[in-house]
Amino acid sequence: MSALMTDLTREKINEYIWAKYIDNTKPPTEIDEEQALHFFERFYGKHPLNQDEECFYYGILLYERSFSDEANRARYLVKAKEVFECYRNITGETEWDVVEDRLADVLDIIESENLLESVQTAADLAPEIPGMVLIPSGPFPFGTEGEETFLEPYYIDIYPVTNKEYRRFIEETDYRRPRIWDKRPEFAEDDLPVTGVSWMDALQYCKWAGKSLPTAAQWEKAARGPQGHLYPWGDEPPTPEKANYRVDQYGEARLRPVDAFPDGASPYGVQDMVGGVWEWTNTPYEEEESSQIVKGGSYVDLPQYPPLLSATANLWANKKEKNDVIGFRCTRPLDQ
Repeated sequence: MSALMTDLTREKINEYIWAKYIDNTKPPTEIDEEQALHFFERFYGKHPLNQDEECFYYGILLYERSFSDEANRARYLVKAKEVFECYRNITGETEWDVVEDRLADVLDIIESENLLESVQTAADLAPEIPGMVLIPSGPFPFGTEGEETFLEPYYIDIYPVTNKEYRRFIEETDYRRPRIWDKRPEFAEDDLPVTGVSWMDALQYCKWAGKSLPTAAQWEKAARGPQGHLYPWGDEPPTPEKANYRVDQYGEARLRPVDAFPDGASPYGVQDMVGGVWEWTNTPYEEEESSQIVKGGSYVDLPQYPPLLSATANLWANKKEKNDVIGFRCTRPLDQ
């Protein structure tokens, strides 16, 4: 990432757009507009587009850039339409000329040139990344209330991070080993999801891998799909063929390899999202200081408590907690 990119902030970009494209005055600072677009793409890769009342800045920049970037013109216009419509839905505002005039223009161009059928989205052009799957942009019903939430495209690991992968991180960085490997060697097998790691340990691994922890919304969309199923495989209750959990209170509770349940894949092909281990997210648990939301249930949970084994379930853990039921997987923004 260039030095210019790291200096950008939303405030600087928004001030620039307001001055140049709304007030028609000289911006307080000059900004590389392509880098500003990349900044927005990364930002909305982590924050729901349809929960930001200031998303119109992104839409305006997409619209204006469409007239100077012929190669991306169609894609920018289609994306601008999406953003402006999100802004309308959030705010209920339909009379602000700054947005409405541009939206009307965008709709006319898209219809007259039939752009919706011909445009290649950023996801269409995205490269494949081994071990990860691309989750496309769009809305999905988030949480137990099914709140429609719009996310930009992002990659997510197909499997939780394994002990083998975490061991490579340790070897290359001299990072501390999980104590659980020595105290309980059965949890150190290569193909098991890594456990005994804190939220900060997970962040350090992600930083080394050039990735991030998923937000709760990103994790849940990858698990539930656009239809918002209760479980990754649909709405039918868990079975031992689809997930790693304790069948009954007397049954064996044993952590299994990450690739042991192919029938439990999500609509996007993401594996092992229910049962196995709870997974750290990058979303704070607001009601408890220094805590993060964890998702997915674990191998010790019982089917009598389906909320714990559903893709909508949220628990929380202190950031410093390290135990045998919490692991993690990584995400990566499309634009990186």
